[in-house]
Amino acid sequence: MAPTPQAQPTTLLALADELLEEIFLRLPAAADLARAAMARVSFRRLITGHRFLRRFRAGHPPPLLGVVSPHYKSDLPPCLAQPPHPSAAAAASTFQAADFSCSFLASPKRWHRRDLRDGRLLLSGVPGGSRFDCRVLVRELAVCDPLSRRYILLPAIPNDLAALAQPHDMVYFEPFLAPPAIEDKEDLSFRVICLAQCATKLVLFIFSSAAGQWRAATFVSSWWNGRCHRMA
Repeated sequence: MAPTPQAQPTTLLALADELLEEIFLRLPAAADLARAAMARVSFRRLITGHRFLRRFRAGHPPPLLGVVSPHYKSDLPPCLAQPPHPSAAAAASTFQAADFSCSFLASPKRWHRRDLRDGRLLLSGVPGGSRFDCRVLVRELAVCDPLSRRYILLPAIPNDLAALAQPHDMVYFEPFLAPPAIEDKEDLSFRVICLAQCATKLVLFIFSSAAGQWRAATFVSSWWNGRCHRMA
């Protein structure tokens, strides 16, 4: 009898992308994923895809590197993870490479830090010759990535929307970063929400990086009964 041919072992190169994706999703850490991406061009193309990265991040929450106040002064160090915490080395190298003072912005001293979320900084511009005032509607906003040292200047809130919050009626104005909306499919998308508290109403100005434009919602407050009614 002729010998039975031995089955050839299956290698990663013979697997379909769907199976490779499931294997890579089970790697324990992002460092292992980076090494796999460097092994072969086809692996890198699969791993760097938006769909795969969304799934990987969902199953691998980012490690805690430290705590940074959104309003801390640039000359005060953040509170970093320290040994024996497993993220201590990554925290030290990350914060050494990052520029949380955002000195890469044009005229960095006139920018005021407002919020920090998901590795991004939100800053508002203070016009030259004036001082920061939390009751003034901000027209200049920048979202910065302190690690890559890149930033995006947001378009100014349109005049017709800004008119919903009159300066004489303004009590408090606070911009902050918010998670991307469910319909925003890009991993790099973000939202900025500006809360304008007026004497008689609340106005929300909402910017989506996916849409690239502002929209507004107005609420009339009945402070005497604790209810808030949306107008638009």
